[in-house]
Amino acid sequence: MKPGTAYPAVMFFTGDSDTRVDPLHARKMTALLQSASSSGRPVLLHYSLAGGHSAGVSVDQQIQDDADQLTFLWTETGQASNRK
Repeated sequence: MKPGTAYPAVMFFTGDSDTRVDPLHARKMTALLQSASSSGRPVLLHYSLAGGHSAGVSVDQQIQDDADQLTFLWTETGQASNRK
């Protein structure tokens, strides 16, 4: 990662119950990318207290996670500004 690089918008996903990747790694990567990027695009961390890597999440939580992902993608592709 090079400081001052114009990185695109990023949304990392993790949670307390993530069995594949320690949630600390996602937190550290988010902070590192936020400090390195010069693009002004958002670098977000979606953190779930009840889930992680889609294992053991309720249907309600999965729907909310999917909605958050779609909202992020919709916003970052410029579609939100095209509404009339």
